[in-house]
Amino acid sequence: MKQAWSVLAVSLSVVSHGAVAKLGESNGFSGEIAINAAYASKTSNLTNTDDEFRTYNGGQQENSSALVLPLGNVQYTWGSRSNHQVFLGTSRADVAVGTLALETGYRYQFQGGTKWSLAVLPTILEGEVWQDPYLLNSARSTTDEKGTAYRMQIDNIAGSLFSLDLAYGKRKLDSEQSGSGDNQSGTNLTPAQMATLDRNADIFYGKFKMMLPINRGVLLFPALIYTQQDANGSAMKSNTYGAEVSSFISAGNHQFAFTVTYLNRQYDGANLFLMMSLAKMMSGKPSWPMSTQASFTQTTSHWLLSVVSTTAVQISSSMTPKIGLRLSV
Repeated sequence: MKQAWSVLAVSLSVVSHGAVAKLGESNGFSGEIAINAAYASKTSNLTNTDDEFRTYNGGQQENSSALVLPLGNVQYTWGSRSNHQVFLGTSRADVAVGTLALETGYRYQFQGGTKWSLAVLPTILEGEVWQDPYLLNSARSTTDEKGTAYRMQIDNIAGSLFSLDLAYGKRKLDSEQSGSGDNQSGTNLTPAQMATLDRNADIFYGKFKMMLPINRGVLLFPALIYTQQDANGSAMKSNTYGAEVSSFISAGNHQFAFTVTYLNRQYDGANLFLMMSLAKMMSGKPSWPMSTQASFTQTTSHWLLSVVSTTAVQISSSMTPKIGLRLSV
């Protein structure tokens, strides 16, 4: 979806005692704020929408960015067992694995310890992309990418160390014109071929993870990941399979989180534009090169007649002072 930002410092306490603790220490408001610093670098001929990349002429389009931003959340807890909660903000668990997503929703804790929540993520699919990312030697125009995601989480299933994270989202581009430009490479497509590049999509996501306590100071969270992108264009339809390992380490007064992810993305159809460019490359004519992206993730994508593999690393840090927001009622 969006560029991921990995945050290395995160409070271990949120994860370590979440399996047995109530949703809140007491009924009422609570919350926290964190000051985060992050850095990311990305190379892509398709999604870098800075003005300097507006015209593609064959070179690499790489940009990097750093940011410092406050992240936090606020909750209101109620119930005889403090087992009902509404929340708004970004969760530490998401930030630790590189997901910066504003969410709001409702959480309930069953008597056996299972936690169930429903949430809306209004901004996770929003961004800016090229209307026609394949346009060569001409100024490209941008368009807004919009969408809302809905999420259900079940933590500590039946009091166990297993958790399930499910989400659905619908991505919609204001102006989808992939393959419609008058490309000087001679790879102009028919309307039927352009339709295979349509990026508007329904997206389904699932993650199954478990908690492995190594010792009092180290927790591991191995996970299996599956994502289905049911795009309008057959060349954009994909199934992604992956694995992830997060480690949470406590060292004195400091806590750290590290996450490594591997994803294998397989597309249902061939990207005709890339196939035609590949053929022209073999014949010595101008071609559209494959793109790479930067993240704390390795992704291998399989297309007909082409294989694209991307690997990258992101580094960031976080300082998280706790700010009391609790009002007992």
